[in-house]
Amino acid sequence: MMQRRGGPGQRVDLTNCAVEPIHIPGRIQPHGALLALSPDDLVIRHVSRNVGALLGSGPEGLVGRSLLDVVARAAGEDLESILRSPDPAAMNPLKVSPRNGAAAAWFDAIAHRAGERLIVELEPAGTPGDMSFSSVYRVIHTAIERIQSAGGLFDACEVTAEEIRRLTGYDRVMIYRFDRDWNGEVIAEAREADIEPYLGLRYPASDIPPQARELYLRNWLRIIPDVGYQPSDIVPQPDAPIDLSFSVLRSVSPMHIQYLKNMGVGASMSVSLIREGVLWGLIACHHRAARPLSFEIRQGCELCGRFLSIQLAAKEKLEDRGRKLELKALSDEVVATVSRQEDLMVGLAESAGALMKLADASGVALFHGDTVSPLGLSPAPEELRSLHAWLRRNVADDPVFHTDSLARIEPALASIKDVASGVLCISIPEPDPWYVVWLRPEVIQTVSWGGNPEKPVESSAEGTVLGPRRSFALWKQVVEQTAIAWKPAEIEAAELLRRALIELDLTRQVVREKSARAAAERSNAELEQFGYIVAHDLKEPLRGIKSFSTFVIEDDGAALSSESQRNLRRIGELAGTTMELINSLYEYSRVGNVDFSFGEVDLNDVLADVERRLAGTLLLRRAAIRAPRRLPRVVCDRIRIAEVLANLISNGIKYNVSPEPWVEVGFDETSIPAIFHVRDNGVGIPPDERHRLFTMFERLSTAAQYGEGTGSGLAITQRIVERHKGKIWAESPPGGGTTFYFTLAEAPLTGA
Repeated sequence: MMQRRGGPGQRVDLTNCAVEPIHIPGRIQPHGALLALSPDDLVIRHVSRNVGALLGSGPEGLVGRSLLDVVARAAGEDLESILRSPDPAAMNPLKVSPRNGAAAAWFDAIAHRAGERLIVELEPAGTPGDMSFSSVYRVIHTAIERIQSAGGLFDACEVTAEEIRRLTGYDRVMIYRFDRDWNGEVIAEAREADIEPYLGLRYPASDIPPQARELYLRNWLRIIPDVGYQPSDIVPQPDAPIDLSFSVLRSVSPMHIQYLKNMGVGASMSVSLIREGVLWGLIACHHRAARPLSFEIRQGCELCGRFLSIQLAAKEKLEDRGRKLELKALSDEVVATVSRQEDLMVGLAESAGALMKLADASGVALFHGDTVSPLGLSPAPEELRSLHAWLRRNVADDPVFHTDSLARIEPALASIKDVASGVLCISIPEPDPWYVVWLRPEVIQTVSWGGNPEKPVESSAEGTVLGPRRSFALWKQVVEQTAIAWKPAEIEAAELLRRALIELDLTRQVVREKSARAAAERSNAELEQFGYIVAHDLKEPLRGIKSFSTFVIEDDGAALSSESQRNLRRIGELAGTTMELINSLYEYSRVGNVDFSFGEVDLNDVLADVERRLAGTLLLRRAAIRAPRRLPRVVCDRIRIAEVLANLISNGIKYNVSPEPWVEVGFDETSIPAIFHVRDNGVGIPPDERHRLFTMFERLSTAAQYGEGTGSGLAITQRIVERHKGKIWAESPPGGGTTFYFTLAEAPLTGA
């Protein structure tokens, strides 16, 4: 059979119903009438074609007229003010009657805003046989008290089903819960004794497609009083479709109508169950014959649905509370055991029993680097290595991963289903993440479905149109390669354990780093003190050696052979060289030990002092010191910074073959902290030797041809800069010239 939506020729079958725009069908159910108004002037712009049956005047007599000229509200209340208010739905239903008196006396007018339109839907007011408002209130009051006092989630759902059935008189009321794949399961049911039970049956996600679930999130209640209705079009056809998401009369998908007919349903109502903003399930009501419900009864049902929705989280948390306390105790036990061991893996292995109970697992595998530690029931070593490789590729450093059917995700691992169909994994971040993996074996399960879930659609008799399945009889499916699903509380417990292990690991790293830093500082202090003492105490003996060798040559040189004289002179030279080295060592140690005297210093004055100190060298080499602009004032140790400048300038002149050597001193204040530079036009530094620049007693391969030295000057310079919390480095481009850069973090600029 051909199913249509909107205009002619738009066929809808199950090849395209998943994308059917069911919120803009362009038609309504005919148990009421719809009027679309422009909200500014309340003029009727569109109506449902069946409006004449209710108001005695057809579309041609209503479109273009003000609604206030067509209907009047009871008791003289101000209908216009309500309709013009920001939220007219807050006053629903409005009791109105037609002004011409040609049709039924009273209607329930249900108003809401839809974009730039004001929608007013009219339904015949309740008949004498309907429940009174006070009766509805009593039923709802009882229902809410029973739901609130229910011992757990399933008890609350059973009570809700019973009370909704008592309120509506429907043959069957079900509580239908979605799983994570949007398959549904009937978890509670109230029904007539002579109809087939659906309790425990499951229904595939295709029964309620995504756009239908989205509408259930937006509109709490949807009713079809007569499944056999003939839809009434909205006329004239609007330029843009009218959004009927919140409409009471919205016509539903023809596929859904056929689905209900196949189930033998004559009337249907659904109330959404929403938990923390997510569609949790539905209260699904079925009746074998047509059954309209008054606005008051529908509102009562919606109130029950809203109240149960509020209770869902509380009831689930109450049921989980005992388990969570148990899991918390197990997690604390694992962390306590691990904390007593230096190696986390060893600690986890020692707490194997508590670790497995934590996630109700039959086995655990620990992966760290190339080490695999199986606990309890686990796959063979080679299979564990394959699982580890898969985790590295697919889980990487994701905090938590879980599945109850590993074989569906990775068929190559189906061989381990007997011990590892279910996998719950946490990763501990390191350069190469390591994993704690809980394992569950395959459990072959029998799942009861309402009809064959593998055949959600069937062809029509002509074989040309796909429609919903016709059979909803019990259909059992054997599910293999699947473990018992991980509970949310178990996944949460695994994630909390992960955080605790990371915190423990980080704490240990901090303690280790502090201990290592303290040990290094003690060692450095001891070495500096040792160098200071050695340098100080060796000066006198070496001075004596040099002096006495000189005395011997002067007093008794004539009596000695030439070779003995050379040896004595060599002894004196070596003693002198050693004294220079000791002086350098003494100075290096002193820089690390003495307190610096920080104060505001004008670097121009410091540079002038250095220039006077090096005046002889500058004159001899015909060298120049340049300062393109005035240097700033900084907070530093004046004497030590003078040593830095003197050392760098001396090197720039010493290692220089230019006929006109120069050294430039400047700074860049745009960097934070400011970067100072000492640039020369000297011979440069070989690239392969730059890493040795600041090493104590290291001299570059080219240094010998430029005179004596101990190789300590740059090491001392670096230490002075570091005492200012700064850094020093050098750049030397091909072709010669070197620039030394340094910062003084303890020396803020105070002006130039």
